[in-house]
Amino acid sequence: MPHYAARVLRRILWFIAGLLALAVVAAAVIPRDNGDDKTTPTVSAQERTTVKADIGASPTRARTIPARVGDHLLLTVESDRIDQVEIPGLDQIHPVDPTTPAQFDTLLDRAGRFEVRMQEGRQVVGIVDVKQS
Repeated sequence: MPHYAARVLRRILWFIAGLLALAVVAAAVIPRDNGDDKTTPTVSAQERTTVKADIGASPTRARTIPARVGDHLLLTVESDRIDQVEIPGLDQIHPVDPTTPAQFDTLLDRAGRFEVRMQEGRQVVGIVDVKQS
């Protein structure tokens, strides 16, 4: 029996030596974090703002809606008659009627002054004034 125990002990020691060798190889391959951050710091993107506005189709004067490039525009236009509301500079057009307002949901990707107008009467009801960030 002593001879058998010595053989088992020897196998256990070889197994432990193999695990240690594997740990040494793994430690050599895995990069260390020594606290030096070699990455380029990221510039945080400007936070997007959601600009919400409601316009009636027959205001006494066109309402100006201030915004910045990158803002998210949620615009609702109400009318007491059937018509189409368009924002030509943003290539947007939506129907409107007394029960269903026109709703615009768009990302403002360029600067400029964009008219919001009713198609039938060619009346400008608003201006989306988008400034550069």
